[in-house]
Amino acid sequence: MLNLLKKISNRLNAICYTRSSRYKLRYLYSYDRKRFIRHAGSLHHEEKEQKLASVIMAYHVVEKGLSMPERRLGFGHDAVLNLISLIRDYSEKFPQDDQILHAISVLDAYREVHRKENFNLNPDLQQALDSLLADFPPADHGKGHMEMTREQYYAHLESPFPEFSASRHSVRHFNGPVSLEQINKAVSLARNAPSACNRQHARVHCICDKEIREKVLSLQNGNRGFGHLADKLLIITADLHDIRWEEERNDLYTNAGIFLMNLCYALHANKVAHCLLNWSVSPLQDIRLRQLVSIPDHETVVCILACGDCPEQFSLAASPRKPVSKILTIHR
Repeated sequence: MLNLLKKISNRLNAICYTRSSRYKLRYLYSYDRKRFIRHAGSLHHEEKEQKLASVIMAYHVVEKGLSMPERRLGFGHDAVLNLISLIRDYSEKFPQDDQILHAISVLDAYREVHRKENFNLNPDLQQALDSLLADFPPADHGKGHMEMTREQYYAHLESPFPEFSASRHSVRHFNGPVSLEQINKAVSLARNAPSACNRQHARVHCICDKEIREKVLSLQNGNRGFGHLADKLLIITADLHDIRWEEERNDLYTNAGIFLMNLCYALHANKVAHCLLNWSVSPLQDIRLRQLVSIPDHETVVCILACGDCPEQFSLAASPRKPVSKILTIHR
């Protein structure tokens, strides 16, 4: 009888705990949802930081196009017009910013690339470009992308960390395979990343089959023009089994993000060129990915890395960083 009562008591406690946890989760996600609705740039467009984020995202589309391995002249007609509109809108309301100046230099580089090739842009685009660059003369000409050699790219692998870190860039030019030994060494090194209570949430799925790679890349919206050149894909996930209480709802992304950056450095150290591809997709695309790769349901997909060997010469997107003053806040 005592054993039966004990079992009933344990069962009731489990039910109460589960219901309490579900209530707590509703409260926590409601808190997140309200903050997102109040502040997210996808819902609000008039504040300075929101407008600047739109400009940065728009110029990155253009500078990526400038650095593509198979650059098509006349590319990005709508993207360039959108960037011009965003720059004018921002400049009417706020003082110039370094990122705005870079956006202008990207447009200048875009115009210069087509001038050198004697390629005639659409008249509406040419007029909009000339007008903007006349109103806002670029300080740095031709800074939309950087030319790089393989030797230069890997020149700082043995350098002190500041130089090594600065030498790592996302690469969109792939020219040959990388070995599973290189991948294995990089993942082994990336394990040095810290994680909450040493639970080591991150997992890596390496996709080698060409047909599956192509199907996976078709579900992601940021690899057009270069993804098909990748030799391998690394799908970074984080294991929900390692979450121990409800307040850790966002810790998967924190811990996987720390691991991901460490993995990028480790890939660079092992001469694996790579480019991070976001996984900001609909549930349907996430389900399709899991069907293709058999990713367990308890693993949350965080990011995809396109990997390959880099050629002897290639281009990189300039992608300047915000100054420390825009990032660091000192509380005394």
